[in-house]
Order: sequence, then structure tokens, then C-alpha cells
Amino acid sequence: MNNNDKERFAKLYELLGEEVNSIYDTKKEDEIFVDNKQEKIIQEPFSKEIYIKPTKIKKEKINKKDDNKFNELVNPFDVDRGKQIKDKSNNKKEIKYDEDYDIDYKSNNIINILGNKKILYIIIILIFIFVCILTIKAISFSKIKNSYNDYKKENDIKIYADKKIDNDVVKKGSALELVECLSSPIDTDNLPDSINSIVKDINSFYRSSNDYFAFTYKDIFTGFTVSYNENGNIFAASTIKAPANIYIYEMASQGKIDLDEELTYTSYYYNNGTGVLKNKPVNTNYTIRELSMYNGTGVLKNKPVNTNYTIRELSMYAIRNSDNAAHNMLMDRYNKNNMLNFWRDLGTNIIFTGSDNWGMINSHDATIYMSELYRFYLSNETYGTELMNNFINAKTKFISGKNNYIVANKTGWSGNSQHDVSIVFADNPYIVVALSNLGMNDNYMYYFNKVNDLSYKLHTEYWKYKMNECKLN
Repeated sequence: MNNNDKERFAKLYELLGEEVNSIYDTKKEDEIFVDNKQEKIIQEPFSKEIYIKPTKIKKEKINKKDDNKFNELVNPFDVDRGKQIKDKSNNKKEIKYDEDYDIDYKSNNIINILGNKKILYIIIILIFIFVCILTIKAISFSKIKNSYNDYKKENDIKIYADKKIDNDVVKKGSALELVECLSSPIDTDNLPDSINSIVKDINSFYRSSNDYFAFTYKDIFTGFTVSYNENGNIFAASTIKAPANIYIYEMASQGKIDLDEELTYTSYYYNNGTGVLKNKPVNTNYTIRELSMYNGTGVLKNKPVNTNYTIRELSMYAIRNSDNAAHNMLMDRYNKNNMLNFWRDLGTNIIFTGSDNWGMINSHDATIYMSELYRFYLSNETYGTELMNNFINAKTKFISGKNNYIVANKTGWSGNSQHDVSIVFADNPYIVVALSNLGMNDNYMYYFNKVNDLSYKLHTEYWKYKMNECKLN
């Protein structure tokens, strides 16, 4: 056995162990290692180190008769990366590289791993845990997203004013300085020409006529007032219903008057003036909803006597419809002297001085009525708002709002008396009182339209001046 044969024998011994001895017992030495001229072919690969995968060798007994099987088992090209393939056409053998071997080997490893139950169980458990984590995260994210969407729906952007800061905190600040500037009185002896020219127009308008007039303009916020003949007295007519009903609502807000108390309309209160009850039969009941549907100057004159009405209903008709019967019923229910004392405490000087339920009026007193109405409206949301709505919804208006301003009015006319006392809800509300002895002649609307225009111009120029003075322009 030469050196090459010994080396091959050693390799075979590593693979087959003692089984190689049985091969040598049944076959001659030369026949074992010499096979159809492949000495030269198989010598070269063994000059390099070859690693043979144990899994490629089948551990079975090889006998002498099974030469092909022996060659198949020991051929290194079959168990490594090459294969010895016989070419039948020229009876030669050529060596080709098996490209599928690495893939097959890796596949076998994966199959072996998956064939191991413990490893397979661990992989399945890990996959399950991973899926659970992803599911929990998805559910959590969905809840957070839905919660955020609900928050967005309920919490759209808002604009609001925080509670008022105490004046002590900002008494040196510009905000307080601005308020003080706007609310401070102006020097009436040094008015700008823009205001003086309008004041002169008002004065000329009144002095050019032989009729009786009284006029007052008052800015509610600053108190700036322009008046003509403000203490001249004239018959009040239905303007007296304004102070009477302001008193009733203020007493109701203090719990001293029950607006749901009912009074009975009888023939005693029949009045041939404005109103509707005077034209109705007796013994008929009407609700406030029914009465509110009537138009014209008053409703009770067209309603039956011996009918019950609440104080709230009667007050509404006295203001909205200028109903005389409703006014008389209210005046009889509440002591006129109580009303007189209430208004005298606020500075009036002529109200309820007569012997009847009407009395006298002047523009000074009328301005106090409407100033108190606005104050009450701002200070009492329930009673103040309800009362102001009656004035705003008055059926007859002589003073109308410029620029579509809302106006709260109480008019009055009787004989030669023709009056309107009003609040104009401009950006800065103001009061206009226009009293006259024009009666219902052709000139009365010209007069009220002129007063309306002059008041609006005066108010506009006054606030331009105030804004400029306070450096807001």
C-alpha cells in the first residue's frame, strides 16, 4: 500500500471505522483504490483539506459485492460541493459543481430546527406574544385617538373674557387710564368746532319756531348732555306710563309686587282714548298670549269688561300698546304717592303732581326715567330684560334708529301734546327726549325726523372727539 493509498485508507477509517477492515478482507488492496482509471481524478482533490458532512453518509454495512455503493459513499465529490458524473457517451467521468448543495444544506438545517418540537413551541409562543403586543398597542392607540377626537369636538377654540381684574391691580395701567379718559367729562366751555356747530344747529332749529319744544340729548356712558328748555312743563300724555311701569318692575324685582297677580277690568276703567278693552263685552277672560296678538294703539278698549289680567299683562299693554285702561288699573292698584316718592328720590321734579293719573312732564324728568330704565336693564337680567323688551316692541315710534339701531320708546299724544322719550342702542347708547305741542298735524313727523338727525350727528361727533382725545384714533 503506497502513501496515497494509506492516506485514503485513513480518511475511510475516519468515516467507516472498523467496517473498512471487512472491505480489505474481501477485496484486494489494488482493487479497493483503483477504479476505472480514476486515480488521477481522485488524487488531486485530496491535496486539499476536505470536510465531509456526517449527515451525508449512511451508516450501513458495505460488502465486497457492492462496489458502486462503496464508491458512491466514499467519493468526496458526492458528499462535498462537487459530484462525479459519468458521461455515458464517451465513457468518461467529469467533475461538475453542485450549486444546489448549499441551499439543500441550509434547508435541511431549517427542517431539523422545525422538526424539534421544543424549538417550534418556543417560536410559536414568541410569535403569539409579539402579535398580542401589537394588538394591545393598536387598541391603545385607537382609544387615545378616539379620546382626542372627542376632546377636539368638545373643545373647539374659544374666545372669552376672563373675570374683571380688580382696579387696584391696574390703577396705574393704561387700561384704567383709557377708561378714565373716556368716562371723564369734557370741557363744555372749550368744545371743538365739530360739536359746537351741531349745538348751534339745534338751538337755531328750536328758536326759529313759535311752537313749544323741549329737547334733551344724553350720552349714557359719559353723561354728556345737550338740552333745550329742559325744565319747561307740558302735559305728559302717555309718556307717564314709562315711569309707572319702571317702578312696578323694580318693585317686582325686590319681591314687593307679584307680576302674576290678577286684576279685573271693569267698566269703571273704560277709557275712550287709546286702547281696545273699551269695545269688548263683559265677562270674558284673555291670556297674555291672546292679548299680545292685538295691534293698534291699545288692546283693552276692544276687550270685554269683568275680565282678569295679570300685572305682567297690563304692564305689557300699557307700554307696547299704550293702553289707557291698563294704565288706570295699574295706577289704582299701586299708590301713586309711592311712585312719586320713588322718582323724586332719583331727582325728578314734576312727575305725578296733578290730580289724575297722567300729570306733567319735562325733558329733565324724562331723561331721568330713561336713564333709570337702562341702568335697571343692565343690572337685572330677568326683570330688566323683560321690561326693556316691552319698550323696544312699542307699536308707535316717533324717534327711529339711524343705521338700523334698535330704539326703546314710549310715545305720548293727547290734544296738542306730541312726545317721544327713547333710548337709541348705538355702539354707545344715548337718550333722546323730544317734547312738543304740535299735536297730530302735518308738521309733527318733520319735527321728530329733524330731532332724530341732529341727535345722531351730535352723538357721532362727540364720540369722534372723545376717541381722538383719548388717542384711540
